[in-house]
Amino acid sequence: MSLASTLRLTRTLSILALGGLLAATPALGAAQQESRSAEGRVRRPVATGGDSTGMGPAAGAWVTLHRVGKDKAGPIDSMRTDATGRYRFTYRPSGASDAVYFASTTWGGIAYFTAPLRSASARGDETEITVFDTTSRAFPVAMKGRHLIISTSDSTDMRTVVEVFELSNDSLKTLVAANTESPAPTWSVAIPASARDVRVNEGEISPEAFAATNGRVAIYAPIAPGVKQVAFSYKLPNSSFPLAMTSASDVVVFEVLLEEPQGRVTGKGFTAVAPVALEGRNFRRFLAQDLPASTQLIVEVPSSGTTGRNLYIAGLLVAIGFFMLLVLTRSMQRAASRRSAASPTLRPQEPELPLADRLAQEIAALDAVYARQKEPTEAVRTAYEQRRQELRSALEDALAATSTGR
Repeated sequence: MSLASTLRLTRTLSILALGGLLAATPALGAAQQESRSAEGRVRRPVATGGDSTGMGPAAGAWVTLHRVGKDKAGPIDSMRTDATGRYRFTYRPSGASDAVYFASTTWGGIAYFTAPLRSASARGDETEITVFDTTSRAFPVAMKGRHLIISTSDSTDMRTVVEVFELSNDSLKTLVAANTESPAPTWSVAIPASARDVRVNEGEISPEAFAATNGRVAIYAPIAPGVKQVAFSYKLPNSSFPLAMTSASDVVVFEVLLEEPQGRVTGKGFTAVAPVALEGRNFRRFLAQDLPASTQLIVEVPSSGTTGRNLYIAGLLVAIGFFMLLVLTRSMQRAASRRSAASPTLRPQEPELPLADRLAQEIAALDAVYARQKEPTEAVRTAYEQRRQELRSALEDALAATSTGR
């Protein structure tokens, strides 16, 4: 979630809840009245002669102190830095005890933030902000890490894939998308052509700066010097496997996690290492280091019989339902024929199971077939429910006819 979204989400203030909190914890309320301070500086790269570049003050930059809490959120104070790039705020914490305070500044249209201010007298690294000039001139962004996480197949024969990249801008300028009608992305990467439901994960990239078209993911967010994480997910049908992929660029660490116990990764440099557990799920782990660009790998998973099995089950249920309806129709025709015509012989006829009992048995048989399916698909469940409803309606009609003596 972006900072702006967080501020909008937490802007509402509940006076009653705040009053109850302060009334219930008077000692905490008293402690929150103690004054706190944040003293820091804003720095930027400056030329020091020749090709060398050092860090100098960002004089005259607006710095704003923010508060973000569950009860309320917004700016508290602001000021310009002095000639040495320094700023200082004095404030009193208020409201919810878990509120977060931090300082920010905007340079070249890009916002930069401090870490949350934890100390009563915050200073030094805790309050330092480094800003950078911007450029839209494209340059390579190094890939420090790439992580590919592939789940087992679900009931729709799809696998969820999560990709996480650690990108490093090793320059002294923030890379931004050009302000044109068709801006070029600040970074992009190819994804499988069969990928569906592509979406960015919550993190450093907002959905507005993310796009997925024509087999590529594109990022339009600024990439400041340092490391930035990009994470997104998509779904792949089982027919996409074995999955051939390329490292796209030089990568320091490439990790593949497969939830499929029989899955494997083949490719130059990849080695199976100890498995890992994530959120209670076990994954096989394959690792490669210092891969050159265009290194190819293949992800293999066992072929799934889910689609064929689901079609077989759905066909079986439809056939059973059709057979039951055929039997029901013939039973009704025979009953109507007996009522309209005399028996051709005086020999006693063999007793026949009542229609209501036959329908009940057929419903039980249908339920037994369905109960044996461990993970029925939506199509199977729909076929089962429709056939069962038809038989149930026929049973209700047969019971009603019996009770009225028809």
